[in-house]
Amino acid sequence: MPDPTPPVGRRRPGARRARHAATAPGHRRTGVLWPLTALAVLAAVAARRLSGPRLPGDDTLAAPAAVLLRGDGDLALLSPEGLGALHTAVYATVTRAFARHDTLVGAERELLAVALLGTGVLLWRTGRRLGLGDAGCALAVLALAAVPALAPLSAAASPSWLALPWLLLAAWLLLSGRPSRASAVTAAVATSLGVLLAPDALVLLVPGVAAGVAARAAWRRPARMPPGVTRALTVAGIAVGAGVTRLLVGAWYPQPGDPTRWGAGTAELVLVGSGLLVVGVLAVVWLPRLRGPGAALLAGTLLGVVPPGDRLPTLLVCLPLAALLAAVLADALVDRVAAARPAFGRVARPAAAGALVLVLAAALAGVVTGPRGDLGAEAYGQLVAWSDQQLPDDAVLAADPRPAAELVHAGLDLDRLVTARGPVTAATGELPLQLQVSADGDPAADARPVARFPAGSPTDGGAPDDGAPDDRAPDGVTLTVADPDPAEPTSEQLAARRELGEALLANPATTAPPAAAELLRAGSVDPRLLTTLAGLAARFGVSLADLPAVPGELPGVPVRQAVLGSVAGVPLPGDSPAADRLRNWLEAQRSPYRPARVTSVEDGLLLTWPLAPDPDAQVTPGGGG
Repeated sequence: MPDPTPPVGRRRPGARRARHAATAPGHRRTGVLWPLTALAVLAAVAARRLSGPRLPGDDTLAAPAAVLLRGDGDLALLSPEGLGALHTAVYATVTRAFARHDTLVGAERELLAVALLGTGVLLWRTGRRLGLGDAGCALAVLALAAVPALAPLSAAASPSWLALPWLLLAAWLLLSGRPSRASAVTAAVATSLGVLLAPDALVLLVPGVAAGVAARAAWRRPARMPPGVTRALTVAGIAVGAGVTRLLVGAWYPQPGDPTRWGAGTAELVLVGSGLLVVGVLAVVWLPRLRGPGAALLAGTLLGVVPPGDRLPTLLVCLPLAALLAAVLADALVDRVAAARPAFGRVARPAAAGALVLVLAAALAGVVTGPRGDLGAEAYGQLVAWSDQQLPDDAVLAADPRPAAELVHAGLDLDRLVTARGPVTAATGELPLQLQVSADGDPAADARPVARFPAGSPTDGGAPDDGAPDDRAPDGVTLTVADPDPAEPTSEQLAARRELGEALLANPATTAPPAAAELLRAGSVDPRLLTTLAGLAARFGVSLADLPAVPGELPGVPVRQAVLGSVAGVPLPGDSPAADRLRNWLEAQRSPYRPARVTSVEDGLLLTWPLAPDPDAQVTPGGGG
């Protein structure tokens, strides 16, 4: 069969040179618009995923990078995760990405978009060295963008994304015909970095190199055995080598077989795998000089992409190779059709240009209509503000490394955070309040949920604080704060709360709106606040404007806030003498009856007590006066 592909590193003379190389300078300048437009499509596809949807692997690169920049942690820098975190840390330092984004995952998405765009640029230049023209290179870039356009693959945080530019740089250097020693050394370093970031590249490199060597040996020395036997033995040897490599890579870099990591399902995975297989088979059959890359694509797809393999790193390293081979196949097909029907060339180029413009318009429309999420910025910000305002000074939050890194990025004090789930001893030797933070998951079975953020989200059963419809993206982060060692009130303690609430309401000097009265009768008010209100009512008389729950805290947590509208019949605007006298009186109280904060609000003064693990145990009869 005649070979439709040019020798690697130089263009074939004849029709291809007339179509690509022997063009006027002006035509060459306009021809570059093809790959540039395709790169614009790729950039639009990447930009669409910058703010959503969220994926299970978010913060895989950014969280350890943030820890690395703080000088903490003990990452193995030569592992895929460690080297990926190092790349991310360098990028964030150079571009100030962490400072520019509200969340670490936002900076991570930016890095992944840059890596995808860099992969597209190197794919274009590599295609040129394979003999592709501008239109063929544009097709390769568009093929690379196809899967990320259908599923949020470009947002899947994996070190393998960072490996693709390194691997393509090595290919571009080695395809220069006779690379210089400097180019060869640079290619070797780039290949090493690519393999360290994506060990699955070996699943393609080993069978690809073996197939190329076998083809070259068969061409130079005629086989002594029948051709069929030789081919069967060669294929069997390559298959065994690829299988062994796959097993070794799986042991080196275990990966869960779950397509939801990149926002897809089994159907999408089968569709993508089938497309890769078709390209690999056609390359092996129709492109003799690219049989090695075709065999590599087949091996990688069969061993790591189609179920039950479905390894995300294998899929990522297969995409650029498949894009190049698809472009070469399409270019060869166009050559054959144009040679048979000369009029085809005059029609095909304008039609392809129009199609490319339409694809660009669709990609830009996707950016405008794409998901708009905050990637958890609101939830993390609210939790940090809640911890600053509602927790005792010695309270700590326990979280897994990824949400812990996001909390620190949102402003949480490192002294308030632990990543271990064991008890933490305070400087006083006592056990402080320790709460667990879980992201998008339920807390432990024996833990009691205390708060959920963002406040007012559908997951906590509340409404937005401002009463407006809740239009948050359904893929936003939900953070749950839970008490792993809850102290439930006894029946006697609940009865004491209800009795004190009834006594407070029975005082003729006390007024309260119906909703606040219901909370007092139900025993749903924190006993520290309740005792203080009883003391105020007995001494001065008090008008309750409201007993508001703390935003984000869940039903069942005792109300720890009260808005006092007046004391002794005197209204309480924030700057009145009556307000000053009340502040002084509250400041003179002993703990636990002294509020943590007294804030002027529209309806009076807001009194707030910090969250306590067992508020009933802190209250003694007769306190608060």
